[in-house]
Formats: sequence, structure tokens, C-alpha cells
Amino acid sequence: MFETIKNQLFTNWHPMRWVALGFGLFLGFNWLANSAPISGFLSLFFLFQAVTNTGCMAGQCAPAVPQSSPEKSNIEDIEYEEIKN
Repeated sequence: MFETIKNQLFTNWHPMRWVALGFGLFLGFNWLANSAPISGFLSLFFLFQAVTNTGCMAGQCAPAVPQSSPEKSNIEDIEYEEIKN
């Protein structure tokens, strides 16, 4: 369990994840300096996305589906027959 959390925190840091972290830290500072509650909620939102690598950052809205190699697939060739009336 701790190994998967460690892998999630320390791998796959793409540029959009860094942007979300910076934006979350900036909004957190704004929240503390100006007592702006909306900035606080947005800060927590962006920090959560950056730390857990979730959300639609850089077009990664869905989890990656492992690609199977063609030689391992069990799909047979399908023959079609055209029927004309």
C-alpha cells in the first residue's frame, strides 16, 4: 500500500502537474494573506490534483488503459458476407 502511494507521489510529474502545484501554492498564500475563503477552496482543489495526479490536467481525464500486443490478442479474423436484395 505504501509503495503505491510513494509511486503516485514521486513519479509522472509532467509540466501541467507542476503548474497545478504552483497555482495551488499561490492560491494558498492568497488565502492566508487576504483571508479569502474561495482561494482556500481552490488551493486545496489544485493541491489535491497535483499531489494525487488526478483530474483533467493536460488531457489525462481517464486512467491509462494498458495496451495489449497484437500477438497476445485472442481476436480471430472475421469474415463478412454482403447480402444484396
